[in-house]
Amino acid sequence: LLVVAVLLPLGGLGLLGLNDGVATPLIWASLFAVYAVVLQFGDQPAPGLDAGRRRVLTAVPIAIGAVSLGALGLRLLPDWYKAIFQAPESGVRGISPAVTPVQNFYVVSKNFSDPVVDGASWRLKVGGLAAKPLSLSVGDLRALPATEQYVTLSCISNNVGGNLISTGLFKGVPLRDLLAMASPQPGASWVAFRARDGYTESVPMSVVLGAPEVLVAYGLDGAALPMNHGFPARVLIPGRYGMKQPKWLDSIELASDEARGYWEQQGWDHNALVKTTARFDLPRDGEILKLGPMEIGGVAFAGTRGVSKVEYSTNGGAGWEVAPFDAPLSPLTWVLWRATWTPPKEGAYRLIVRATDAAGALQDSHAAPSYPSGSSGYHTIQVNVSS
Repeated sequence: LLVVAVLLPLGGLGLLGLNDGVATPLIWASLFAVYAVVLQFGDQPAPGLDAGRRRVLTAVPIAIGAVSLGALGLRLLPDWYKAIFQAPESGVRGISPAVTPVQNFYVVSKNFSDPVVDGASWRLKVGGLAAKPLSLSVGDLRALPATEQYVTLSCISNNVGGNLISTGLFKGVPLRDLLAMASPQPGASWVAFRARDGYTESVPMSVVLGAPEVLVAYGLDGAALPMNHGFPARVLIPGRYGMKQPKWLDSIELASDEARGYWEQQGWDHNALVKTTARFDLPRDGEILKLGPMEIGGVAFAGTRGVSKVEYSTNGGAGWEVAPFDAPLSPLTWVLWRATWTPPKEGAYRLIVRATDAAGALQDSHAAPSYPSGSSGYHTIQVNVSS
């Protein structure tokens, strides 16, 4: 019961381990049936069966369990180690490139082990309050009129100055086109998503209908979505944090009510609107710099609002300088800012950066953690300058 009700769902296999079909729970049920038989024989004395043999029989389930845990560890620990100590987003040095290399695109998952979806058998179901439900294969989806757009994604748990933010060229079908094909019925005011790993989310129908940039995406940077980014398809909602954009999408349901998403059930903000933020990529916090002119810079992002100004301070906020920045790749991406700074003398400096969105709203200076609606505050670093 513990395995099928707790461990398998935590491992990304869904309720009772049914995400990959009935085989997984049946295998576990069979295994525990064998355990039960062996334990029964081990606990009940039998004529001619000495205590040593009973101990062996009792130890069999323990040995099988130990071997199973060891095999599970060999399967999962390399991926866990890589995710913690060799995270993709940690591989970029210097000022971020406008487009994040796929191998460095940040990855966040709720799963101990992510699903591996067979593209040949996968079908995307669109139903619920729909007069014409859809069932689309990968080929069907890719045959529909598509859109390519540069989009910056950011995780809601990204700390100010953190690297859980990346930009890529996504290709997919506008979600509102799919919904139109399914003919929403009266009363369909919400769009709910379910992913292969049991992940759920929903957004108002008005958000989808008013935003052609909301996609069911199947491509990233000219290739199919990598498995860890949601192959065969994921939801893409620019301007919202990543928690609103499920990977490994299996179904879309038109509904009359909001379906509270996986993270929302744990208290995270259901709107998940991206907050304006700016970050130093150069220099690094704690870095020792040589006296003389040097390049400083990083990224700034304000969701779909766009960035109108980036400012930096080299004296702890007592004064601010405007930093030039490159034009964004699209209205949906970050901007790269850079400036030349010449420290007047040796010593310790406190550098701060902030951004203003296109509506003229200055980034929130109040320092707050990511929970429940995304972190806020100015990215601040300390550097030392010596000759």
